[in-house]
Amino acid sequence: MLDEAARELAEIHRGKHYALWRDEKRRSLGDALQQVSPFNAYSDNWIFTGDGGGAIAQGRFGDWAIDRLVEKLDAAAIFAAFGEEIAGNVGHYSELSAILGVQLDATVDLGGGVTLDAEPEDYFEGLMHRIPFQMLPVPSGTSVLCHQYRVEPAFELRTGAPLGESVTTPAASARDQVRQRVRLACLLASTGPVELPFSLLQPDRASLFVAGDGNQSGRPFAAMPLVAFPVEGAAVARAYGLLATFRGGASMARAIDRLGRSRLAINPVDRALDLGMASEIVLMHDHSPNNTEIAHKIGSRAAWLLGQAPTERATIFADMKSLYGARSQAVHSGVLSSRSTIDLDAADALVTRIFTAILARGAFPDWSSLVMGGDALQPGEDEGDA
Repeated sequence: MLDEAARELAEIHRGKHYALWRDEKRRSLGDALQQVSPFNAYSDNWIFTGDGGGAIAQGRFGDWAIDRLVEKLDAAAIFAAFGEEIAGNVGHYSELSAILGVQLDATVDLGGGVTLDAEPEDYFEGLMHRIPFQMLPVPSGTSVLCHQYRVEPAFELRTGAPLGESVTTPAASARDQVRQRVRLACLLASTGPVELPFSLLQPDRASLFVAGDGNQSGRPFAAMPLVAFPVEGAAVARAYGLLATFRGGASMARAIDRLGRSRLAINPVDRALDLGMASEIVLMHDHSPNNTEIAHKIGSRAAWLLGQAPTERATIFADMKSLYGARSQAVHSGVLSSRSTIDLDAADALVTRIFTAILARGAFPDWSSLVMGGDALQPGEDEGDA
């Protein structure tokens, strides 16, 4: 069968004819190989796709054999290569992430199996057919982050016994860190927004026991860049390297993330807020995380606005000071301390109560009067005056 396929392949001289022949041959050859030794012993497998995922599959016998024929291996060499695949039992994959908002001028090799492809193939063609209820348009010229990883073992024969475990290198968490760093580097090298909201799985064609081609994973994001801005690959590589060795990386990451959010803002107010927060994070880094005057002021106002009794006002005062302290810590250091006890859900509920109480008044209170025990608007005072 392999010799016959090799003779047919040798008679093909045009790409169009090869594509038609391969599409038909990979099925018939794959089905045939599953019936003969030694392939038939490996026709019922669990294939590990990495990070705990997997699928029941028979192996890419047809495609894999044709690729070996294209490499001009004879039947004996293909049988030897099959034995090496079984003995090695390693699967190779690429995780492809569209870098929305970025059109690189050159492909960038960041090392460690990480490349930024300036002129990618249409990896995402047909994505709408896989997820028909999710709009994921990819702007023209969009570059792609390609991160290679390996899974070991690649497969396990299905015998009815409990499945073993596989090891993915690098693991999903490490790949996610690279993806985040690539986004930050692109934001520094570009003038536009950058998001990497989804990835596709692409098995290595040289690996026999792989599966999950086209599997898609997504991450939450605020908005999607609609245009790919021209970006210098060398600038991205330089920023990526600096971020990898920068001390205080969490703070810088928070600041650059705010920069990216500002570029997706739909109005000048939001953009000014995010840009101001981004600059405060880096310019106030390691500065005193508390502004006691502001914390005392907002705590007092919240306490008198909501509290009906001294003990209730004291609790609200303490909760608001705690919230402002956490906000200051996040702005000035980029992270919350591991010792932080702030309950953000409770803080959200408290802030919502404050908003509701102010709205119920019809206007902002006269804060000076309120914190002295007054709780009503002064005669003739309107919302603007307040």
